[in-house]
Amino acid sequence: MARKNTPTYTIELPLHIPIWQQHRLEKKFKIARNVYNSCLGEALKRHKRVKADQTYRDLLREPESKERNKQLSDVRKAYGFTEYGLHDFVKPVQAKFKENIGSLEAQKLATRAFQAVEKLHFGKAKKVHFKTFNDDISVENKLNTRGLRYANGHILWGDKPTKKRPKPKNWLCMPVSPKASDEYAQRALMDKTKYVRILKREVRGKVRYFVQLIQEGYPPIKRNQKVVDDKTKRVGLDIGTSTIAISSKETVQLRELAPECDPDEKKLRRIQRAMDRSKRATNPHNYHDNGVTKKGKMTWVFSNRYLQLRRERKELYRKIAVARKMSHEKLANEILELGLDVRVETMRFQSLQKRSKKTTRHNKNGKMNSKKRFGKSIARRAPAMLLSIMDRKLKYHGHSIKKIDTYAVKASQFNHLSGKNMKKQLSDRWNDVGECRIQRDLYSAFLIGHTDEKLESIDVDLCKDEWDNFVQLHQQEIARLKQSSSQTLRWFVT
Repeated sequence: MARKNTPTYTIELPLHIPIWQQHRLEKKFKIARNVYNSCLGEALKRHKRVKADQTYRDLLREPESKERNKQLSDVRKAYGFTEYGLHDFVKPVQAKFKENIGSLEAQKLATRAFQAVEKLHFGKAKKVHFKTFNDDISVENKLNTRGLRYANGHILWGDKPTKKRPKPKNWLCMPVSPKASDEYAQRALMDKTKYVRILKREVRGKVRYFVQLIQEGYPPIKRNQKVVDDKTKRVGLDIGTSTIAISSKETVQLRELAPECDPDEKKLRRIQRAMDRSKRATNPHNYHDNGVTKKGKMTWVFSNRYLQLRRERKELYRKIAVARKMSHEKLANEILELGLDVRVETMRFQSLQKRSKKTTRHNKNGKMNSKKRFGKSIARRAPAMLLSIMDRKLKYHGHSIKKIDTYAVKASQFNHLSGKNMKKQLSDRWNDVGECRIQRDLYSAFLIGHTDEKLESIDVDLCKDEWDNFVQLHQQEIARLKQSSSQTLRWFVT
């Protein structure tokens, strides 16, 4: 099996294959989709049986303890609601398609299905989705010795040709040829391949195939990549739903998250309204007279126009996702150029996505305040993705993100000169620290970067030593933000 303890990185390359190989690949993807849906359906059944068990329900009401958690685990095992229990289920399913899908590939599909239902079981998701014909799909192996594998510049999948069967129907041999100018890919292919993942995506209305090679070791260093000489340099980050404040000895910045990821909201709304009109016109029997959708299982008919609009919407969201990831990768590189001792507050972005439970009224006009919070902003900016990217890049250097104790440090309330905490409203964007007026997010990043080694309190002496340098860099950044073309950044300094 693939060794999990060794460092790993991924390289993705496009597959350029003839039509006859695409047909064989489509057949394998179709089988993989059916295997995944079968595993997902079985996992849902076992999940419902576990939830209906009276012993399990009684244990959930008891206080949390190791003994209680062990008993809950035993109940799940008794119903086969485990990853390996689903591996046993997929064995006879895979045996019917053994000429197209290997046992390890089927196990990975079963694992993916179990993980989806496991999130539902523990309340981390509301529902699971079965794979439809038009959905993007991927298949991966566990090792690189049999089944789906990479060898000698080719992706191999299926039974090997023999004297009796020189051209087996399920055999695939797809060349992987990166560009000659792509030095990074050429060097990455020299490392050992742990296993292979093959993907199907729809790009600009056309189906394309890609291969991801999971390589052992560290990714090659690019020619223009800067490496920090002093790895002990600290960087404090105060990340929000749409911005991130950065504080180090060299720079103080307030940056907008994924500024390139600016979707055309008007175009999306027009597409969604047109889809809704088309859907209602072709399915009038599924709606009440007042326009509300009827409850229960229904059959839906979609027009060609609706399908075209859905493809346009999918392409727009795909472009947004690509731009967001690329922006986060660049920003992560810029932050790691400042230092590898990166410190950030522990944030629960899922809680910020939820609607407020309290019903409040506006102080002036008395109208009901909206219960919406930061769901749309988090979905567009993906702050948690930036942190995961930085953590992955730091591990290449033997480091990881240091997360401070938010409730113990209270960086947004602390004043290092007075040593006291003062509660502030979310709308208060400035702090009065001594004789200086400091932007709240930049000051929080400064304090986070000057926490002690236990990450539980702020090192006041260290803050005082570097305070003058921070104030000078802060004033330069405020002057830049006031002249910024970004309305979001200007709002934070008004």
